[in-house]
Amino acid sequence: MSNNFQEWWKKISAQDRPQLYRLIGIGLLGVLLLGFGSFGPSVPSPPHSSVPVTSKGPLMAQEQEVSSQLRQILEAIPQVHQVSVAVTLSRSMTSQYASSNASGQGSSPVVLTTNSGETVVPLDEIGPAVEGVVVVSPSAHNPLIRAELAQAVETLLQVQPYQVLILPST
Repeated sequence: MSNNFQEWWKKISAQDRPQLYRLIGIGLLGVLLLGFGSFGPSVPSPPHSSVPVTSKGPLMAQEQEVSSQLRQILEAIPQVHQVSVAVTLSRSMTSQYASSNASGQGSSPVVLTTNSGETVVPLDEIGPAVEGVVVVSPSAHNPLIRAELAQAVETLLQVQPYQVLILPST
């Protein structure tokens, strides 16, 4: 094998000098580009926190509420039992209220005064945005029940199939 390399080297160095110079030039250019590539701006790493974030805000409370309601509905399906559900939300439920701009200096909410008191007039409520759902149940060993569980979750929460994971438990 070293004999073949020696023959090739003699041929390149004696006959094809321009090709040898091109190969050396391309090699040096590659090494230079690799070297200069490490001098560019570095991408900052995300901050590391040693304290875990466990704040129980309105988003987590709504996740638990949706999970609980979904679990109750899924357990009502025949042959389904011992269901655990985890729902991940990207945004909590928000309300938009009607506003008036009578003074010309911005808007203020419309307040309706009745005999029972004053209430703000709701315009629209935007439901929580579901990121994903995981359902765990021993009943999910049966493929038909697993399909029913997935379809029920997709229908109830208006999510895509890739956002739902149904797992069997032992």
